[in-house]
Amino acid sequence: AFSLLLSLQGYMIDEHAAMQARWEEASRETIKKTTKPCPSCHVPVEKNGGCMHMKCPQAQCRFEWCWNCGLEWNRTCMGDHWFD
Repeated sequence: AFSLLLSLQGYMIDEHAAMQARWEEASRETIKKTTKPCPSCHVPVEKNGGCMHMKCPQAQCRFEWCWNCGLEWNRTCMGDHWFD
């Protein structure tokens, strides 16, 4: 892959690397805004509809929790905010 190098006040800028860094930062911001960490393993989890009952997608975790309050899924969550 070709990377264009520009000289700016004595510094070399790799335009491809700079563009990649901007994309990575934008991705991190999107993940931060659209996910919540699993309360058990902290992997980012995205809710795309349905009720508040979540199950961590990580095979080694599978923690069941409430999207609304972040606690382990329980009868109170089921009764108070199943579909908030």
